[in-house]
Amino acid sequence: MRRLDETVRIAVFDAWAEVNQHLLTLLRSLSPDDWRRPTVHPNRDVKDLAAHLLHGSLRRVTSIRDQYRRPTARIATMDELIEFIQADNRQFMTGMAPISPAIIIELIETYDPLVLDLLRSLDPDADGLPVAWAGETRSKVWFDTAREYTEKWHHQQQLRDATGREPLYQPHLLEPVLQTFARGLPFAFRDHVAAEGDRIVVRTTGAAACQWTLLRDHDGWTLWEGGGQGAVSEITVPADVAWRLWTKSMDREAARASIQVAGDGSAVNPMLKFVSIMA
Repeated sequence: MRRLDETVRIAVFDAWAEVNQHLLTLLRSLSPDDWRRPTVHPNRDVKDLAAHLLHGSLRRVTSIRDQYRRPTARIATMDELIEFIQADNRQFMTGMAPISPAIIIELIETYDPLVLDLLRSLDPDADGLPVAWAGETRSKVWFDTAREYTEKWHHQQQLRDATGREPLYQPHLLEPVLQTFARGLPFAFRDHVAAEGDRIVVRTTGAAACQWTLLRDHDGWTLWEGGGQGAVSEITVPADVAWRLWTKSMDREAARASIQVAGDGSAVNPMLKFVSIMA
């Protein structure tokens, strides 16, 4: 098996370009009533969530192309970081409330491809924004990029859920999302007590079949590609449950009912609590 450390990149650019095109097609198909439909997010309708997707692209262009960062108070804790991000999101969506869906679509069409071009221009192994939900204070550009892809994919999927559209469950689009989320599993299991050498297998089934092994060593948990014999626990979760669970799009108890565990049943608890978004 291969250890999935920072030297093993997750390729997302081709999938991301396709997801961008799917988003434009989706948004252009929406009726006035569709734009007002509620989403899985409390107090966010479809238009709010589309504006949030635009916000992410504008932030990236602002920071990478323009090297602009507004002064902010020092953020010392994870809770403070989450509150800062959520407040920034709310402020942008509130500001976009009087702006028409047509303009939101035009801006997305302009800035989404630019984000891809800018990220492609960066050294993938340079330091990027830290992926805090994976427990990192320093992340490679490729991982930060993959994280941003998961944002674009899962929010669009929430729009599709809200408007009754077909899901983006093509394996080449969904698997990079799950592979990126899985990089946070060692951090999610950091407090799970196990003997050195114990292994936990996590697999997804259905639309995207992925498999990983968590290995306990003297420093903590590490993530490895694939499965194998002798695991103390094997956790199997449908792919459409995994992404919803890890993005707080599904209740934990509802998710648990769809998860199968063989061996040590306590091993499922860290996975149920794992959140791969800053919320």
